[in-house]
Amino acid sequence: MRISALLPCAALALLLAACDAKNPNGMPDEVPAQASVQALPATVPKPDSAAARTEKAVMPADTSVAGAWLLLEGALRGHDAGVLNQLIDPEFGLWILEQPGAMPLVTRVAEVAVFRRATQNLPLFSLDKQLMTCPQLRTVPQLPEPDCDLQTRQNAGFAQSGCLSGPAITFRSLDFWPGATVKGGTAAQGKAAQGRTMRTVLQTRTGFRFHFAKSAGVGGRWRLIFIDLREPCSA
Repeated sequence: MRISALLPCAALALLLAACDAKNPNGMPDEVPAQASVQALPATVPKPDSAAARTEKAVMPADTSVAGAWLLLEGALRGHDAGVLNQLIDPEFGLWILEQPGAMPLVTRVAEVAVFRRATQNLPLFSLDKQLMTCPQLRTVPQLPEPDCDLQTRQNAGFAQSGCLSGPAITFRSLDFWPGATVKGGTAAQGKAAQGRTMRTVLQTRTGFRFHFAKSAGVGGRWRLIFIDLREPCSA
């Protein structure tokens, strides 16, 4: 009889112990403060502008130039004057260097849709038939100089082949202005634009060079500023 009388007391003690194990505060329906779920902010916080500037500063230059090149290539292949105009530097404009005869011809292009090349009066978008198809730009520390002994039907005279990206140091030092015919602007304006170029994309099949500059200011965009359509080994 004494054992059966103790059973209810033992069961009650076990129940109280279980409740204490589940909730140290002794209230089984209350969620402990340390386990509360933090609500997500209603809006995503804006990125730190200072951190963004730091990230851009350490990014390889060719990453941005490759993006600008893809826009240019797509605009030329798609005959999209709107996109191409957006790539032109609003301050310096776009300059196109050709050599239809003995002396260079340099033209400042105000509107790409109306520009005509010296070669057979072709539009600028006729370049789509001459562009190489490259999966990506290949970055080189220095762009190769042409060697006419290496010229073939698929190479304008370069030891390397493909779509090469490199510094525009050689182009900035070129002095093709004496005796050049300048249209749409002045030689002084053209020289200022030439001095701004920073990166060059070379297509070795034609020898065409596309020169890019970066807009002034923090986070400036890469702009197309010069196109050199001279063929290195043409007579």
